Amino acid sequence: MTPGDIVVVDLDPVIGHEQGGRRPAVVVSSRRYSVIPGLFLAIPLTTADRGLRHHIAVPAGGTTGLDRDSYAMPEQVRALAHKRIHRRLGTLDDATMDEIGLYLHYFIA
Repeated sequence: MTPGDIVVVDLDPVIGHEQGGRRPAVVVSSRRYSVIPGLFLAIPLTTADRGLRHHIAVPAGGTTGLDRDSYAMPEQVRALAHKRIHRRLGTLDDATMDEIGLYLHYFIA
């Protein structure tokens, strides 16, 4: 996997306000993160437009492989086991990944 890959993951079980269920997520971990075997970092997607500035639009179709317009939620970044992946859908363009990276820094720095 590489940053920008969109994969379908199973996020259950969850606690509290964590995103759950089987849903697309964007891989954001770099290849350097692979020093932790079997884990990767991902940001879940939602189809709900909550009007939040830091939720980045991810359009359906094209290279994304999504069937519905979605939004990346950088405040929900998670470390996930590779076993949670069901399949790969597609990939994001560099501009969208740059925007995700910008907002991700607000939540991790």
